[in-house]
Amino acid sequence: MNPATPSVLQTPGFAQYNVAWSPFHTTRIAVASSANYGIIGNGRLHIASAISNQSGIPSIKLDKFYETQDSLYDLAWSEVHENQLVTASGDGSLKLWDVTLNTLPIRAWHEHSREVNSVDWSNIKKDQFVSCCMDGSVKVWNPEHPRSLTTLQAHHACVYQALFSPHQPDLVATCSGDGTIRFFDLRSPAFAPTSNTFLAPLSAAVLTVPAAPSEELALDWNKYRPLVLASAGLDKIVKIWDCRMLQLGGSANAVGGQCENRLLGHEYAIRKVKWSPHRPDLLASGSYDMTCRVWTTNPAPGQNHLVRIHDAHTEFVVGCAWSLYEEGVLATCSWDCRLNIFRVLSIYSMIDPEEILSSSLGTLYNYAPITYSSPDGLFTYVQDSQDSRSPSLTVTVSIPDTQAEHWSLHASSIWVSALYIADHVSELDLPKKKLPILIAKSHPYINVVASDFPDPVLIGTLRDNMMRNDVSLNYSIVPHAWGTVPSSLLPAADIILAADTLWNPELHAAFLTTICAVLARTHAARAHLVAGLHTGRYTLEAFFQAASKAGLVLVEATEREVQGDGRREWDVGRAEGEDESERRRWVVWSVLKWGNL
Repeated sequence: MNPATPSVLQTPGFAQYNVAWSPFHTTRIAVASSANYGIIGNGRLHIASAISNQSGIPSIKLDKFYETQDSLYDLAWSEVHENQLVTASGDGSLKLWDVTLNTLPIRAWHEHSREVNSVDWSNIKKDQFVSCCMDGSVKVWNPEHPRSLTTLQAHHACVYQALFSPHQPDLVATCSGDGTIRFFDLRSPAFAPTSNTFLAPLSAAVLTVPAAPSEELALDWNKYRPLVLASAGLDKIVKIWDCRMLQLGGSANAVGGQCENRLLGHEYAIRKVKWSPHRPDLLASGSYDMTCRVWTTNPAPGQNHLVRIHDAHTEFVVGCAWSLYEEGVLATCSWDCRLNIFRVLSIYSMIDPEEILSSSLGTLYNYAPITYSSPDGLFTYVQDSQDSRSPSLTVTVSIPDTQAEHWSLHASSIWVSALYIADHVSELDLPKKKLPILIAKSHPYINVVASDFPDPVLIGTLRDNMMRNDVSLNYSIVPHAWGTVPSSLLPAADIILAADTLWNPELHAAFLTTICAVLARTHAARAHLVAGLHTGRYTLEAFFQAASKAGLVLVEATEREVQGDGRREWDVGRAEGEDESERRRWVVWSVLKWGNL
């Protein structure tokens, strides 16, 4: 299984129950843990950072921890505040924390009558989160409200997990000790007529899936395929459910759901399942057999569904989480008091990234790809001639696989924004404004400078690409890390072209420092920045505001359809109600200039 040594964070005396990556900070991670295996005693919330080092394996640094009077069983980061998260406690309470503070939680709720098993923050209705309890209840909360917004009596048995759909804002799925998965439409909560007894009424589910003859302990929504879920439990089987028969907006308590796949291999009960945020067919499962297993639902011909077994733990593996920023990076936590972070290296050899991104997302799920190619592969771009007298231009480049400590650069793909710039360079005012290698090939009298992060593999690949395309006479490469003093070889630029450089808010200040240092102090100098709308509207708006404070003026900002001719003015207000499929269809082309010239 090509085992790799994981990075480890130990929490002596505190068995870990779940782990979650921050949706705002690329390296920040949180762990919920409990003394005495959660049976009795206090809990701890750990906040840590995955730090790159020279060995190529990220190390984990514990930043701080918070003590609680009772065990912690789950946690979820806020989707609206970068420094806040909520935890679920054994005493029935929920607590909201601000990690910039070193004291008590900033808010607490105590409505559940027994242990709170899970908590999940909606990524659509970002001001809501949901919790579930041993007593069978599910509650929906707003962090600004003193009491819950809605209570569902979802099951007569323990509810182990309740999750908001990543596609439908009012849909919640639950799994329970009664062996069922249930779906609830929060717009029409009502009691189920067939189960409505005076002493123990049940809320009406829009769909009930008889998932297992025994307890179903975990579930997760597929991030790319609406109404597809994975579930698992005491029967040791990961099951993939297609629930497209579900009808929202009605009160029918339907029963059904098609099991499209059963993944076998765990030796004991499965406690957690998590779909990859980057691939529609990849998921991980953690089990009482002390392993975390990675699966693909779309194996290559002749290959197995099982991609990887991570068996570095010595106790129950009860939590796992994929990094939201670094594809293939997985964190696992266990009752052995160890948080492990490792990269699932073998996914690249067993799965064709282009096939999944281009075929699966584009054809099956109507998701336009945002990246092309794969590490260590070749990519060829052909720019058609503008008239019959000019030949077409062809550029072939190899794709780097950066050193491990620089995985967060996401430099191992051709991003759709770069291709969009190449396809539309004719719209720029100056004839020399083309992508670096295209400029050098079509205008040998123009000096072209390309710059990127000083990763040896990355810079070496750029130099190889320069030689591959025979542009070394007027094309140079200068290593540069954003925010540092520019090299003397990096001259003042009349134009800056950058593609997909705004996705990480933590790097906005450093990127602006570099732009301001390099952009020529002339009236005509421009910085053209193209970003896929998957970056997020609020992230882009934050950059534009920061650019204004740095003395730059936003001359133009247009939203452009990647595959089509649609164009419209930039509007941050479109963020509300815009799903992932829609965001992938657009790029934002922004133009900055000096405001005082």
